[in-house]
Amino acid sequence: MSQLPTYAEVQDETHRAMQRIVDELPPDSTVERDPDGTPFGCEGDGVFYTAQWVVHPGADFDGQQFIDGLPGALGDDFEVEDTGLALDFPAVSLVAVAYGDTGMNVSVAAAGGHSSVGITATSQCAQAPSD
Repeated sequence: MSQLPTYAEVQDETHRAMQRIVDELPPDSTVERDPDGTPFGCEGDGVFYTAQWVVHPGADFDGQQFIDGLPGALGDDFEVEDTGLALDFPAVSLVAVAYGDTGMNVSVAAAGGHSSVGITATSQCAQAPSD
């Protein structure tokens, strides 16, 4: 069995993949990065790293247009994953193949005339952190 990557490595890959999506948003967007969650188990003694960010773009943001154009803007580093779910809000599931096959969900919520973009990510299986 090959050795799993370190937790720090998958954490870095996941953050870089998430930042790549943020980079496609308007430059005046603000990002809220939730504190890291508790690792949860995968194969053997391995764990997944998970993260969630919420991005607040400007008032003129078109969430559906953003979601529709995101896969093309990201290029071959990301693949669309068909979840088979019919959603009533703009969303896309992706696999960040250039970032350790990190699973990513990107969705847009609108309330009170303002939109927010949620980015959730789950890394590949990694070694449990030492601390």
